[in-house]
Amino acid sequence: MITRRIVLLVLLMASIGNSYAQNPVEIKGKLSSPKSKQITLYSVLEGTLEEVTKFNVKEDGAFRFMFYPEYEGLYVLGTGNATAPSQNNTFYFKGGDKLNLNMTDTTYVLQGKLNSKENLVMSKWFERSFKVKQKSAEWLRHYLGSTFVDFFPDLEELSKESNEFIAKHKSGNPIFDKTFPILVKWDLASFGLSYVFTGRSVHPRPDQYPAALNYVSPANFTKSTKEAFLYPYGSRTVNLLTNLETMKNKSSTNASILDRKLAFILSDGLKGDLVLSQLFMIKDRGNFDELVNKYGQFIITPRQKKILAKYETQLRPFKRGEQAFDFSFTDVDDKLCKLSDLKGKVVIVDVWATWCGPCKQEIPHLEKLSEHFKGKDVVFVSISTDKPNDKTKWSQMIKDESMGGIQLFAGGNGNTFSKHYMINTIPRFLVFDKNGKLVSADAPKPSDPKLKLILEEELNSGS
Repeated sequence: MITRRIVLLVLLMASIGNSYAQNPVEIKGKLSSPKSKQITLYSVLEGTLEEVTKFNVKEDGAFRFMFYPEYEGLYVLGTGNATAPSQNNTFYFKGGDKLNLNMTDTTYVLQGKLNSKENLVMSKWFERSFKVKQKSAEWLRHYLGSTFVDFFPDLEELSKESNEFIAKHKSGNPIFDKTFPILVKWDLASFGLSYVFTGRSVHPRPDQYPAALNYVSPANFTKSTKEAFLYPYGSRTVNLLTNLETMKNKSSTNASILDRKLAFILSDGLKGDLVLSQLFMIKDRGNFDELVNKYGQFIITPRQKKILAKYETQLRPFKRGEQAFDFSFTDVDDKLCKLSDLKGKVVIVDVWATWCGPCKQEIPHLEKLSEHFKGKDVVFVSISTDKPNDKTKWSQMIKDESMGGIQLFAGGNGNTFSKHYMINTIPRFLVFDKNGKLVSADAPKPSDPKLKLILEEELNSGS
């Protein structure tokens, strides 16, 4: 009997200890928003956001919910999505914490006296960095007219004050006090990079970048996965960093954009997400497998491998040699043109739109390629996916830019050709052989020397 009581007591104490270790976090407050009636809580997984829960607010905006944190550390709460910091804010949670706040889509103010010391520090950083974040991540809502002339001084001032700010704001929690400086460092990088890569009326030259932005370098941010994986937008920030380095370091080599960007990342563990971002845009099985064979060694973490498997399941098995889907669209003179009309020629199809910046960047390369194959059995076809009411704008651009080749209008991205070849992102290039058979449903861009080689190979194949 005594032994049984002891066993029961041990089990009870173990149960109490286990429940204490799993104390929930309570979050409550009020959301004031003209549009949003739903809040999302995200955890941080390898520098990306993963949804924990999504909940609706009451008619008056009030909300209250609890969750059991899987780890102690940074989480994100807001009305935004998982891809960017806009309409989201970062908090720190551990078991038993309480968070009470009044929110808008972009701001928050802590309420009451029960908020954790860690989130009191987080709140102070939010207040101090508020204007810089608003000009960067929330510029469409708050600072539409902002340019680098007013933003860079604010970023530089915040950067210079950051070390003193960190030294003055200690929570007493050693885990948080080691995490917080990393958050500040990466916030500054995210603010600066996000600003540079959003549409502004005026863009700075690299020689006009402030010290705070010049500090965002591969050596300071890509040596290991530790900091990038801890930060909520680590993967996004690293990707923007490689864009910045590629832009600053013009290259005359024939290396692909992906190869050039990967060269700026010092840690193999951080290269995987960059490879995945490229794989996401590929729908052709052959091109997908080629890229995986070349860069698959960088897909290292369980999360990255899971994403790779997901992308593989979304591939449509477009096979080289299968009969082409026969499009039928009108040109600038409303004359109907079909792919089958071009039999006997190697056909390259460019799916684009007048509003698409990356599409227009490829036009000079496409024209140069067209000039190279002038007089040969290669036909260049550009299919616009502009909306029907933008047809006049499209035809005017064709005339103004003296665009060559066969120019066709599909009337929106829901056209039959785009649907068949699963064209969700543009520009997209496809190649067909002289017999109207598919060569590639996701060919390299004209700026990539590989496309020229593919066309020459088909031209000389005798098919």
